[in-house]
Amino acid sequence: MKLPGKLLVINYGFPLLLLFAQTLNAQCPATNTVFGDGEQISYTASYNWGPVWVDAGLVTFSVTKEIYLGKQSWHLKSTGKSFPSYDVLFKVRDYYDSWIDPETFQTYNFKRYIYEGKYTLLNTLWFDQQTRRIISNTKSNNNPMRTDTLRMRNCAFDMLASIYYTRTLDFTDFRPDVKKKVTVLIDDAYYDIYIRYIGREVVETTDGKHYKCIKFAAKMVQGTIFKGEEDVLVWVTDDANRIPVYVEAKIIVGTVKAYLKEAKGLRNPMTSLIK
Repeated sequence: MKLPGKLLVINYGFPLLLLFAQTLNAQCPATNTVFGDGEQISYTASYNWGPVWVDAGLVTFSVTKEIYLGKQSWHLKSTGKSFPSYDVLFKVRDYYDSWIDPETFQTYNFKRYIYEGKYTLLNTLWFDQQTRRIISNTKSNNNPMRTDTLRMRNCAFDMLASIYYTRTLDFTDFRPDVKKKVTVLIDDAYYDIYIRYIGREVVETTDGKHYKCIKFAAKMVQGTIFKGEEDVLVWVTDDANRIPVYVEAKIIVGTVKAYLKEAKGLRNPMTSLIK
């Protein structure tokens, strides 16, 4: 059964990119004041197994400043790992790496390795800024490597870059029920995701902490996981960090939830935390 595992990261590489406050075409490049070198954030992901909620795994995100091929870059990393107790049902080991330009958030190189049960996927994206071309190499299970060439689009981002880019945007002009679009490159194709601002709420996490949050809904890509409706709800901190606190994703076979477990190395004070 492949669906629960995919949501450990893709719906944390995907739902977390729902945090758009303006149309991307009007917002490139970004001015980053929300995250910095050394930020580390982790989440506990739970899956609805019939009437029972099961803590299925841990999802992590981290940022480091690096020199990549002689250029300044942000190295963005994300991992999704099922807990040992869940490995018996469905073992997940997912890894994402992205090196991006710190000014434009345009990607230099992106790598994604997925191990979910008996399913494996390796995808690499090489961005040639001079020719405005992207070379995508994809290999799944024992199938031959597939190579595709795509034309680079303005204000379209890889999965990890999308998440961090959205956190840099200005939320002040976001109005209820106004939908915004973001274009994301996944493997060898572009996808448009639509998000809708709902309002502000206080969220209690599993450790009993309360956060002032901004709430969004998102219409995801219809396919083997989502129904193509407003499948995902996201609550992000209503402060200068803009980090997701709680995510709830409806999939074809159930629901996945994720709660903020730990946040370290934040650039700004966590003023959304209610003491």
